Amino acid sequence: MENMESNVIHSFKLAKADIIRLQGDYMELRMNQARILEKLARLDSKKVKEVKIVKVKKPVLKRHNVRKTYIASKEGKKFHMPNCPFAQNIKPKTKVKFKTKTRALNLGYKPCSCIK
Repeated sequence: MENMESNVIHSFKLAKADIIRLQGDYMELRMNQARILEKLARLDSKKVKEVKIVKVKKPVLKRHNVRKTYIASKEGKKFHMPNCPFAQNIKPKTKVKFKTKTRALNLGYKPCSCIK
């Protein structure tokens, strides 16, 4: 029985020593954390002094109501956007221009794959 009590007392002493060691480690970590935070604060204040204020230009938005033109050949069956390679190959004599997609469709032309 005495042996059992001495084992329990010894275990409590070991646990107490572990707790005291952990408290010391915890305090050391807290001090290191405080030092790191101070250094970061100093670095941030130095960077703020070095940063230049730059004015940002507003982006230019495309207008949705911009008129598009469509091009077709008098001899062809499809109409194209002006920048389409097929439209650029149409000879000036046979070139037909449309202000709207509807007009080209009403005249029997079909849209090229360049037209969305």
